Amino acid sequence: MRATFTNIAAAQTAPAGHAAPRRARPLALALALGAALIALGSVSSPALAADPATPAAPAADTAALAAAIGSRLAQPAVLRGRFEQTKQVAGFSRPLRSSGDFLVARDHGVLWHTREPFAGELKLTREAIVATKDGETAFRLSADEEPTVRVINGLMFSLLNGEVARLAEHFTVDGQAGDAGWELALKPRQPGLAKLLSGVNLQGDRHVRRIVLDEANGDRTEIVFSDQRDTPPALTADEAARFE
Repeated sequence: MRATFTNIAAAQTAPAGHAAPRRARPLALALALGAALIALGSVSSPALAADPATPAAPAADTAALAAAIGSRLAQPAVLRGRFEQTKQVAGFSRPLRSSGDFLVARDHGVLWHTREPFAGELKLTREAIVATKDGETAFRLSADEEPTVRVINGLMFSLLNGEVARLAEHFTVDGQAGDAGWELALKPRQPGLAKLLSGVNLQGDRHVRRIVLDEANGDRTEIVFSDQRDTPPALTADEAARFE
């Protein structure tokens, strides 16, 4: 069976500092993009502030749509929660499932901790995407060496700083925002992202609640977020250490 998002955490451990195995690289990047997009739930830029009663933005008006969504999102410096991931592999009838928890810290990045069926962690910072298993580095993708990593990590920190409109630099953007919530449909503009994904759909309210990643190879991954909370308002000592 080919490698999947679900078994990235179970990939054979390589010496610290080594690049991802070829089979894991595109999978890690696509999952990292999903992890980066939850940064939408932690926006903070006053430049996107809008009246909460702003009517639904026309789909063609990306700036208005970004402002409408930005006005609905919560603004915690730290966001914690759980995720459940279902991956439908093209050609297979049974989906693959995994679950775990995540941590978004505006000044640090995102930690994506898979607990079931295999334990592992994906860390996104400005410098790199790093996967660990059993306390050892499984692989590291450097933003200095991987153009797509640079795009994903740069996008993540733009979202962490409330720059929702930056999505339009990398995707065509369609969607709507109303009283009940918002939805975005993204299509990659850049060839590097298009090799990974054919489209992304996001749904949410005060936080991102659901992400669907349609991969270029025909696979589909759905990630549902729950139990999202912003207390304690700062990283604990243990959480800060995980970003080091």
